[in-house]
Amino acid sequence: MIKIDLGCGHKKPKGYIGVDIVQVDGVDIVHDCNKDLPFEDNYADLIRAWDFIEHIEGKNVIHLMNEIWRVLKPSGEFYFKVLDAEKGQGAFQDPTHRSFWVKNSFKYYENTHYHDLYGIKANFKTEELESIEYEYGYWGKNYALVGMLRVIKK
Repeated sequence: MIKIDLGCGHKKPKGYIGVDIVQVDGVDIVHDCNKDLPFEDNYADLIRAWDFIEHIEGKNVIHLMNEIWRVLKPSGEFYFKVLDAEKGQGAFQDPTHRSFWVKNSFKYYENTHYHDLYGIKANFKTEELESIEYEYGYWGKNYALVGMLRVIKK
């Protein structure tokens, strides 16, 4: 099973290929994910993006989601955790956050009505999606969207 961790930093889980824009321990591939992902079509079974996609420029988000879909095998799984912009200030307080997400943001990659309008190729089915509250030390209470999207390819 091929597993990729986008924006892994130094917290890459065991058994994953770590991708990040900076070289630190745990990063296998140094790459700017605002561009095409450095993998072939239908390469991975699972992609993980934990506290990562909010760091992608808003104008590049659709491209990244299209790339994740392209790289995943049919029925592949995309796991993510992103700060919930609807429920907490955490999404906005970090000056490195470049895109903002709410539960309905993921529907654009599921409802094909928007695909032609916005250039969306990615076709996912939402398998899991919930907003969770958590404490984060110095920053206090925060909220995140945690979920899994399954690839739909014909």
